[in-house]
Amino acid sequence: MLKPYQMSSVIITGPNIIQETVIKELHNLKILHIVEHSKNELADIGKPLESANKLSETLVRIRALIAALNIKKEETGFETGKGLLEIESATKKLNQEASSNLDELRKTEEQLSKNQAAKNELEILKDIDVPLESLTSYKSLAYFTGYIGNKSSVNFLKEELSKITDKFMVLGSIAGKKQFIVLFVEAKNKEQASSILNRHNFSPVNLANISNLKGNASANLKKLEGEAKKLQQRKEAIRKNLNQLSADHKGFLLAADEFLSEQLEKAEAPLKFASTQSSFLIKGWIPSEELSNSIGRLNKVAKNKIFVHFEPAKKEDKVPVKLKNPGYAKAFEFFIDLYGMPTYREIDPTFFIFLTFPIFFGIMLGDIGYGTISFMIFWILKKKMPKARNFFNILLLASFVSILFGLLYGEFFGEEKILELELPHLLSRVHDMFTLLYLSIGIGVVHVNIGLIIGFINEIRSHGFMHAVYAKASWVILQAGIALLALTYFKMIAISPLIGAVFLALAVLMLLKGEGVKGLIELPSILTNIMSYARLMAIGLSSVILAVIVNDSSKEFFHKGGFFIIVGVLILIIGHTINIMLGLLGSFLHSLRLHYVEFFSKFFHGGAKKYQPFGAKE
Repeated sequence: MLKPYQMSSVIITGPNIIQETVIKELHNLKILHIVEHSKNELADIGKPLESANKLSETLVRIRALIAALNIKKEETGFETGKGLLEIESATKKLNQEASSNLDELRKTEEQLSKNQAAKNELEILKDIDVPLESLTSYKSLAYFTGYIGNKSSVNFLKEELSKITDKFMVLGSIAGKKQFIVLFVEAKNKEQASSILNRHNFSPVNLANISNLKGNASANLKKLEGEAKKLQQRKEAIRKNLNQLSADHKGFLLAADEFLSEQLEKAEAPLKFASTQSSFLIKGWIPSEELSNSIGRLNKVAKNKIFVHFEPAKKEDKVPVKLKNPGYAKAFEFFIDLYGMPTYREIDPTFFIFLTFPIFFGIMLGDIGYGTISFMIFWILKKKMPKARNFFNILLLASFVSILFGLLYGEFFGEEKILELELPHLLSRVHDMFTLLYLSIGIGVVHVNIGLIIGFINEIRSHGFMHAVYAKASWVILQAGIALLALTYFKMIAISPLIGAVFLALAVLMLLKGEGVKGLIELPSILTNIMSYARLMAIGLSSVILAVIVNDSSKEFFHKGGFFIIVGVLILIIGHTINIMLGLLGSFLHSLRLHYVEFFSKFFHGGAKKYQPFGAKE
């Protein structure tokens, strides 16, 4: 708690003949965070094990099958019990069967698509009695198919065509709200006919999908509908085959994916090592408490043919961080992962977030009814989504604290009375608004200064005591100066205002020494950060006022009786549902903001890599 696990730098070196054995043991130990080697004059980058190519190819096939068969990754408890050769052989057979079905499915869907396109064109022509084979190009005859305005447009079209030739034929049908026509005209008059059609806003339709059909449209429609039915049945049969393949081989494919991923990780591990013609070198980090056991096991499998050098982390080292928090606070590491890892020598803020995030959330949401509903929702979601259990554990605790603050405020769905009985409370958000505001600002002063104290300790560790005094203690002195000036101005204490001014001047000089011009620019930030905590009051007050409006609106309908009672109930349900959603979102985001912006800015630098041991699942 407050600081991560102690880490030790480790260098492992030995002859190439035992490299694979060492890799396997390191993978089993799941303890070494490997630092990748960069090629230099002394050593090259290692080469992957011989099995890497074959493993990679097989894994690609496995994952392609998982995607093709629409298999979702989950725990199956299935064990392959097979090596690479057996998995490769089984995968080839399954791939052939799946590919055959998928290829047939693709062809069937393509045929269905063509069938549908042809049906759409035939639907247009079904009321026009014209042989489909007539809709082909001739030397002496041209034809046009498409939409034209309406029946009167057709009549005008015929009149204009008759002026240039008497050898034409116009066939038409109503297609939706438009008039569809088929125009046959002598080829020599094609250009003139096209010009006339354009004047009548003609929209041509290309009937390319029925160019090979014969007979009339109605007969072909029936034929295509029969074919479509057979194609659809075939498609469903193929889908059924694929679903059966998925069900039969899901366990094997997922287990093979996991097995091959592990084997490939081991096979490609040398790419992170330093290598010479006869030896390898691995550099990394191991938690100090695991060091002795790890070295013992490595020496045992390598038969003492390796050399292991280790030493504690130095000040300038970039150490991967493994957070160390008790079980009750561990879920709140979620916020650190979201923001960034603290450096190895920084204080881990997880415990402080565990203490204050639920309180800030509860202050804002603070309602017995809302807290109970949100607790039940998050309990159900936690059961439904076990992978997000840490996130929901945070929200469950925050909801419980909201219930406690609801008892403090005496609020139940925004009401301070139930059946004319007033709920006991210590503080009313509606009537004691300014008291709550002062409390919120007070919380801000405490929270910000805790951040400054943490920053003071971090600065001592990284830059020494005096730099910590200049960079962090100066902000505390600045606040003291502002407070003394304010108390003197309002005549709450009888001292000279020069004392406050001296404190202010001293703080400014210290900031200039500790943080330079940047510190002077950020002088107003301490006040804006503290005032930002007023949102604890503002967000909560907006929530309770909206709840009161919903309750009062529903009561008016209840008093009218009859059907209006149902309307009142709907207003209650919809109004409070919206208010709970807004309350949860606002309380979560603003609580998080107070930590990330107002609190973390006083001490947090971050930027460290998260400890990721070789062989461990993320």
